[in-house]
Amino acid sequence: MAEHEFTVREVQVSYPGGDRRGTVLMLPGRAYSCDMSLLAWTTRALQSIGWTVLQAEWDLSAVPAEPHAFITDVAQQLDERKRPAEPVLIVAKSLGTLAAHWGAEKGYPAVWLTPVLKAAGAYPLPGHSDALAQRIREYPTHNLVVGGTADISWQTGFRGTGQVLEIEGADHSLEVADWRTSVQQHEAVAAAVAHFAAGVAG
Repeated sequence: MAEHEFTVREVQVSYPGGDRRGTVLMLPGRAYSCDMSLLAWTTRALQSIGWTVLQAEWDLSAVPAEPHAFITDVAQQLDERKRPAEPVLIVAKSLGTLAAHWGAEKGYPAVWLTPVLKAAGAYPLPGHSDALAQRIREYPTHNLVVGGTADISWQTGFRGTGQVLEIEGADHSLEVADWRTSVQQHEAVAAAVAHFAAGVAG
């Protein structure tokens, strides 16, 4: 492994779905792990229709100030754990969406959750956000992009080559002030991801 510190976890299937469809490479946010609600429910939704989910895990301190090479390294390590000759789907949130450049080269379909399309907030990505927005806007294969209008790193009205789900009033965690509404929004996102994943796997 390179100098980057992270681990890969294959999620055990407690709630198995149908026939095996392929492998999901799940890349979390800088400080938003795969155990947090949006990615946890998305994982369950994907498992329910037959996907194996490989999740990356890291400590916040492991993420370097220059994150692009780190994310590419993580994505490559996840990819090497998949079974040969089966479909692959990228599901990435926030910082993890920097894998869009790598994913485009691989030709993998992808779900981009709250991509950092503008350098803003606590963890700006100067020099990356514009390029990331352009890469996702022109992504060469099937993709689903999800963002909230109250997220300062989102471009309201964003459109690209794939599907876009824009959630009114949702922040960078795709949540709002009312917890019940936030739960409903996460359910809707997980359902949308599962629907998209079922389509790309045929």
